[in-house]
Amino acid sequence: MTAINPPAWMQAGTYPARNDRLALTGLMSYPGFSGDEATPLRIRQGVKPSYQNYQLKVRAASTPNMTVIVSGGIAFIDQHDTGGVGTYICVNDADVILNVSPAGGAGQFRKDTVVASVYDAEYAGTASEWRLEIIQGPYAASAGATVRGSLPSNAQVLADISIGPSQSSVTNANIVDIRNYSVAAGGIVPLSSSLDMNHPAPGQFRYLMDTDRILYGKQDGTSGEVAKVPGAWTSYTPAWTGSTTNPSIGNGTLTGRYTKLGPTVMCEIFLIPGSTTTFGSGTYLLSVPFAKATATEAVGAARLTAGSVFLGHCILGSGANTMNVTFPNQSNNGLGQNWGNTVPATFAAGHTLRMSITYEAAS
Repeated sequence: MTAINPPAWMQAGTYPARNDRLALTGLMSYPGFSGDEATPLRIRQGVKPSYQNYQLKVRAASTPNMTVIVSGGIAFIDQHDTGGVGTYICVNDADVILNVSPAGGAGQFRKDTVVASVYDAEYAGTASEWRLEIIQGPYAASAGATVRGSLPSNAQVLADISIGPSQSSVTNANIVDIRNYSVAAGGIVPLSSSLDMNHPAPGQFRYLMDTDRILYGKQDGTSGEVAKVPGAWTSYTPAWTGSTTNPSIGNGTLTGRYTKLGPTVMCEIFLIPGSTTTFGSGTYLLSVPFAKATATEAVGAARLTAGSVFLGHCILGSGANTMNVTFPNQSNNGLGQNWGNTVPATFAAGHTLRMSITYEAAS
């Protein structure tokens, strides 16, 4: 291909619609995948993101039947019949009801696909329009064996619908959201971590919706992560176990809380046995909210009040999701010993244990 002239919107110029589409292509986000390197005029096609990503969302009817509803929204769809001829902008301004074909009989399963598709007679066929439509999939002998039907060349997948034998209605449980999201160049692309880009452009930002992380493309083709200000602390209930028999908190208090910044976790645990607490036997362990990364051990602080005050350390091993506590052994030159029912003192109702640790999570 060569330089495309005249450039879009030149005064007194005359040019095909393709030039306008290419002008829009130049304003859209880079696809971000290695397979797109050979096609520099491609964009990251998808749906315009919105509050709670409601645009072009596929949902079941309020009273389920063999229809689905596609909400209003905007889609940016690349031209794949020929390639390199620009981006179509497709707008839907209200709910659209689509009919789902009747289900098959016994032993017949299928996967139907809801798409926004573009047909352009300049390049293929006779139609010149875009449509919201359902592409019926072939029948299979089980739900796990279903595949999509043959999709139009220029299409953005919105959702898959699972259809079982003799099914008479489609519920939201049958619908799997498959929408990609597209933004202007320089915008932050929302996506899930399983669909993250493997070749982001330098400076290309992505928000991973399922893990609440913000990544950016680096010059060497890898990704960095934007550090966030630590958020609110989250409560969790630690598991308290013994190496021989497990204790039970009964009417005592066992609480934990944590905050997570990227892979860094800050965790606190508070334990007070009650009158119905049973103490088990062996070395005690307490669980953390996220498993430790397989790098090195993490060491935190522990304070036990059990008649006297004992200062010790909590230790979280590489790859572990439970930690033990060591206290100095007063009768053995202060050497460390693992915390248990009688170590460093007999643990009883009303005693307190406080622990805190900072560590790198595995994910």
